[in-house]
Amino acid sequence: MIKTYPDQAAFDAAGKSKMESTVGLLENTGKVVLNGVNVITDQPKVGDIACYDENRKIVFIQCDTYQGGTFPSAWETLGVVVIRKGNKVTVLSKANKNLKIMEVLPYVVSGYQLDGSEHTATLKLHGSETKTLTYTASTDEEFLSDLKNFLTTNGVSDWSAYLMDGKVILQQDNYASPYLKQTTAEGLALTTMLDVHLESEANPRRRCGSNGWAVYHAARLKEVYIKDLTGTANPTTDVTSIPLYPVCWPAFAGTSQYNEDHCLWLRQRYCADPAHPTVEEWEAYVDDMVLDIPTMVSTGGVEYRSGKEKTEQLKGIEYQATDGSRKKLFTGVVYCSEFMDGKGYFPSIAEQFEAFSTLTYGLAGVNTIDKADPINRSLHAIGGQTIYCYTSRWMLSKTNSFSIRNGGSSGFIDSYPTGMTFRCVPFADIDLSEING
Repeated sequence: MIKTYPDQAAFDAAGKSKMESTVGLLENTGKVVLNGVNVITDQPKVGDIACYDENRKIVFIQCDTYQGGTFPSAWETLGVVVIRKGNKVTVLSKANKNLKIMEVLPYVVSGYQLDGSEHTATLKLHGSETKTLTYTASTDEEFLSDLKNFLTTNGVSDWSAYLMDGKVILQQDNYASPYLKQTTAEGLALTTMLDVHLESEANPRRRCGSNGWAVYHAARLKEVYIKDLTGTANPTTDVTSIPLYPVCWPAFAGTSQYNEDHCLWLRQRYCADPAHPTVEEWEAYVDDMVLDIPTMVSTGGVEYRSGKEKTEQLKGIEYQATDGSRKKLFTGVVYCSEFMDGKGYFPSIAEQFEAFSTLTYGLAGVNTIDKADPINRSLHAIGGQTIYCYTSRWMLSKTNSFSIRNGGSSGFIDSYPTGMTFRCVPFADIDLSEING
């Protein structure tokens, strides 16, 4: 017999079994409602849970219906749907790791002379004192021998040099500190493996059409930038175009305690009355700073929209370890590629933006899982690693270094050196037409 409830609120508030679905009749509408347990759907939406059944077939469970006590023991939870476009869904792994993007930092060395005469070059390794390399070489092998001797003579213990795939490599073997720009040379050219395998990306394109550090999570940035901030958020000279960095509300309004008013140009662009700006007008400006997915970057950028393609290019690249063995260079890429029996990939800026720009977990007042967004509610339900809207994550793109950070205290995109440790979050794509028939 179906139990009756005065209305939906009464049904939602009533105690229900965690072992089976609860059916109820709403007196005010006459509708029959269902509180399902582990409800399977063939039309998953964002927040639904992806699983393997006992035959390793993909099955989806609706958000907020997962109950571990009745979940089939032969099944396996994989992750949560974060994007759906037509018949393609993108699943975020329930597991992610804090990793460096690379354990070592290799440079390809070029520009040396192979004429048998003596030559000199200078090297400044990882911010150390500049030292002179003297070499006499007719072959790559002879130059490499002199380079190795330079490292030994100068007591450089955390660097190595070797020949791989026809290239001389100079490598920092324990890359853990943010000194990418502090290794320099004169008389030689040093090119990081990042630059070899990734084209240099311009500043991201924003919705307003300008280029700069695009806002990645507008709600998070508004929470922080409503305050009076110093630094890049508070211009010290008159603004005459869209600034490279987002501007905080007091600076925008011309009321900052730290600087004089330099943002009249912005108010003339965004405010009906520049002398009396409103917070809503500043928020419209912030929304204009959000990353523009269709164009992505100022110069092309198509390659930065597909993490799957970049993962395929990067996951097999190797370096030489100090014991002489060859290992995979891009640690985080390899980790992501192993998700879902090798179907995983390292998501691009565009893919992470689409997946995470609407997260609410971590915003003011959303600090408990029951109030969180569907993605995090489902991650929590299946014992996965939840992701705050400002969690720092690696992305497959680079400015001067390989990394793009989401969040911190601000919620906008910023570059960070590759030696630092951030989350690597694996994605995988599923074609529903293939699993549903």
